Amino acid sequence: MGKDALLLDAIVDLDMALLKEHTEAAGDRLERDAHRQALKQRFESANITDVWRDNKLIAYSFIWPKDDCWFVGGFAIHPDHRNAATMSELLMQLLECTNASPQVHVESHVYKANRLSMDFHQKLGFEIKRENEKGVAFVHRLDVLKQHPIVRRAAKRADRGEKYGS
Repeated sequence: MGKDALLLDAIVDLDMALLKEHTEAAGDRLERDAHRQALKQRFESANITDVWRDNKLIAYSFIWPKDDCWFVGGFAIHPDHRNAATMSELLMQLLECTNASPQVHVESHVYKANRLSMDFHQKLGFEIKRENEKGVAFVHRLDVLKQHPIVRRAAKRADRGEKYGS
């Protein structure tokens, strides 16, 4: 099995553990095979970032360019690793993908049932672009997001080379 297939399987495993409950709470279904196939199609056009500890995927994100924005197709951190070091590493990788690109916004879609993600987006200053009964489309200017205190602290941690357990 190639590296891409291993990464894809690890992302699907993490998603099944983290996303299934709020996806179904929103009235949708998350089925492993269909989810894997959808992700596999996106891998060709996406920038994927990943954080591993002890040969286990603990966090990932993937984005792709869409018109004037970067679309966040996935962003997850295992609950046991939701700490400043992991967040810093993932955010810095993610934002590095956006450097020197013409896209000026970042957009992310979130189920309303995913309170943790809803709160995170709001804490980072994302604005609601549109919403319906199931979810919210958030948007943020990339240059403003990069200046947010959370992102700036993450950058300082990364500059100091702080890693997991630091």
